[in-house]
Amino acid sequence: MLLDSRFNPEISINSGQMFLWEKYENSWYGTYGNYILKFTITKREIEFHSTPRFDNWQHFIFRLDDNIQEIFANFSKDSILLNLLKEYDGLRLIRQDPYQCMISFACASNTNISMIRRMLKNLSMKFGIKKEIDNKTFFTFPTMKNLYKASINELCSCSVGYRAKAIKSIAEKVVTGELTIDELYRSNYDDARKILTGIYGIGNKIADCILLFSLEKTEAFPIDVWIGRVIFKYYKGLIDKRIATFMNADKKLSDNQYLVLSKIMRDYFGKYGGYAQQYLFYHIRNLEMKKW
Repeated sequence: MLLDSRFNPEISINSGQMFLWEKYENSWYGTYGNYILKFTITKREIEFHSTPRFDNWQHFIFRLDDNIQEIFANFSKDSILLNLLKEYDGLRLIRQDPYQCMISFACASNTNISMIRRMLKNLSMKFGIKKEIDNKTFFTFPTMKNLYKASINELCSCSVGYRAKAIKSIAEKVVTGELTIDELYRSNYDDARKILTGIYGIGNKIADCILLFSLEKTEAFPIDVWIGRVIFKYYKGLIDKRIATFMNADKKLSDNQYLVLSKIMRDYFGKYGGYAQQYLFYHIRNLEMKKW
């Protein structure tokens, strides 16, 4: 695949969406469920491979089937976002494996990216399957069945801490059939969010991340402390004074405040608000020179 400024896989995988990617020389290797993905960037093109074989995985996973021009046209009246679309040209949403996405963002609660990577890598090493690729060792992501069978102590040994109960709860819901991906896909945004937040360990922000990154709910607008700051910085005029004051104190939003603010931002950005959120998230972290 020829290099194209409209698609940059390197910044896409280093933007707080997925966490299990490792770089060796000019190649990146990523864990995606049962697959180990690889892309190599040369001077003129990007080469994509996978084990086992996953034809054209880049088109599916990096959402190259999305009409990016049509999506960006929805933001034509927002000068702030238009500038970010140009500044971070090539940043794409990643279409993730739903099960891996659920566990990844359950582990993302109240921690940093480097710790999330550590937790997920530990889980994969303990409960995944070992793969030898290019003389390097990788591990597939654990199945929900394996996580369900694991004890709390076994999960805690992976440095997940209190998140072990959430991992166990999510896996139990999936394995017992109480939670199905098909139902989440079929449900509208509000119904799918209610289903997810009914599970122990999944709050509003984690639910929005799962909905956006793995369940085709591109209107989802996850709000963490970074997005709270960017909203206060650029979109303060949109929000209720009480919420603005609360956010200014850099405190965590209550569930009700989160729902109110999330709806305001979804109404403002529309059905592709998740794209706007990703560019804003990437921008505010870059402004504060945070590592990916």
